[in-house]
Amino acid sequence: MILNEIAKEIGVLKYDLVPEGMHKYYPVPRERKAHLCSAELIDHLQERFDFFGEYHQAVRDAWLELEKNERMKAYVDAACLYMMDNEYEMVTKIKIPEFDGTPVKDFFALYIHLPSIDGAYEKYLQRGFDAETVKLYMKNYYNCLANAEKGVPGRPALTRTFFSWQCLYTKARLFRHGGFNFEVHRHGDANILKNKVTGEVVPVAIPQKISANGMVFGSVGETDEEGAFEATFEETEDAYVGYPAKGCRYVNEKTVFPKSEWVMLMKPGDNFIAVHIPRGSDISVEAFRAAREGAKKIIKQGFSEYDPKMFHCYSWLLSKDLEPMLKPDSKILAFGNTWIRYPQKDASGKSVFSFVFPATFNGPYEDLPEDTSLMRALKKHYIEGKVVLSYAGVIEL
Repeated sequence: MILNEIAKEIGVLKYDLVPEGMHKYYPVPRERKAHLCSAELIDHLQERFDFFGEYHQAVRDAWLELEKNERMKAYVDAACLYMMDNEYEMVTKIKIPEFDGTPVKDFFALYIHLPSIDGAYEKYLQRGFDAETVKLYMKNYYNCLANAEKGVPGRPALTRTFFSWQCLYTKARLFRHGGFNFEVHRHGDANILKNKVTGEVVPVAIPQKISANGMVFGSVGETDEEGAFEATFEETEDAYVGYPAKGCRYVNEKTVFPKSEWVMLMKPGDNFIAVHIPRGSDISVEAFRAAREGAKKIIKQGFSEYDPKMFHCYSWLLSKDLEPMLKPDSKILAFGNTWIRYPQKDASGKSVFSFVFPATFNGPYEDLPEDTSLMRALKKHYIEGKVVLSYAGVIEL
């Protein structure tokens, strides 16, 4: 039975999208059988890191149950080895089954990570992080289980969303500093130019469709064909030619940027440092500047092989839609103005909900809480049928 058929049988819905490289691990090569998940490994990780906390026994019992299912065990084994051998960009393509209310499915995604955890710990140490800091990173797996249980009491789980997020820790590509998460991200998709004399930094659109409003076509509210245009980008021997962002929106003005005056800071395919902003972070200009400076040192010491070009952020905190709702001296507006901003596609327009409102909110907009002035303004905004689009931004490293 080939791995795709196994994936279909155990409930991986898009079974035809099993990463091609996973197939070589079914059946498991004899020399790799010591690199798989097991009850002994679960106990080892618990003893070394208190990895599962109070969920240890539940994770262990569910594993013993999973082992009885030959098909599930075969898929997990192949996924474990694929996780161990490949970079982040590949392992996030691993598909996991739909949850069915059983501990086996709730912990299924977690088991795929476990054989790589000791290696991740060592990799962080090699990158210059101290042991106590790395142990805190290891606790993020427990935090995912606990967060799932907050949403559904009695159901700790590693969800699909957090499966991909935890891959950043499993591959030692994420670190926290100054209240922000910094991710080594490969293969960016932006053209960023800088004027050699004035220092002006200008984002120039990659080839894509742009709405009449200067937003990426297909974003919420940006699907009207009238006035839309196809942005192009060309590099000649003497110049860069494309459509720049002005005032955080792309303009329908094909512009020539002579290489005698402009240099490319970042192009599609270059690596960058993605900045993630957890709830409760101090986003004051001073705090963020200090966090960036500290992150630069960590990147230079531990991640220099990636040669990242810029800091990059994609967030509702950078949105121009917030300006009418906030006071001029707002920390959020000041934080947004720290970045050189430009549009990226936002097909949901709802990322603000994960940060401003209760994470578990699932009701009509009229039932949103109004505890702060921002909550009240956003509630009114969404009731009126408007959205807050996320924007991208860059800062030089």
